[in-house]
Amino acid sequence: MNIKTLIFLIGIVAGGILSCQPPKVYPVIPSIEFKEMKMLNGKDTLGNDVKRVILTMSVIDGDGNIGLPDGDTLPGFDTLGNKNLFIDLWNKKDGVFEKVDLLAPNYYKTKYLAPEGQDKSLTADFEVTMDYYFFKDYDTIKYTFYIYDRDLNRSNTGETPAVPADTTGIFKAPEN
Repeated sequence: MNIKTLIFLIGIVAGGILSCQPPKVYPVIPSIEFKEMKMLNGKDTLGNDVKRVILTMSVIDGDGNIGLPDGDTLPGFDTLGNKNLFIDLWNKKDGVFEKVDLLAPNYYKTKYLAPEGQDKSLTADFEVTMDYYFFKDYDTIKYTFYIYDRDLNRSNTGETPAVPADTTGIFKAPEN
């Protein structure tokens, strides 16, 4: 074996060893963070004016058990309306944020996710589109949100920045 072949083989072995990194370990209690919010003036399918808010949240879960199966209910979720993602709208009134009681709350059942392989941790972005017909009644708004995993572990509560309700644009989380 010549010296070039030996150096080549040592390089391959060293590269293989160095590329093997242990998987990141995340807590089994999910974490959720604000990523982006788009506010647009738009139309619904019938041509009615709407304020469209597209909210993107980042989720991390150490055991990857996010989402509920289709057509099935898991014990405990029946008390949550078979939903696992909860988004609340807040409106600033006289300098204080008050939770808005919507006729159809922004509560969702997310898709069943089950990571494959040894590393079950999950990192994902969830995007939710919400249309409002009576947004003119609001001054400054923000959202809070949280998620449950299938073990009924509740995440932290994430929050969007406060923005004027009549604005349009894209609002992003600050870079770390």
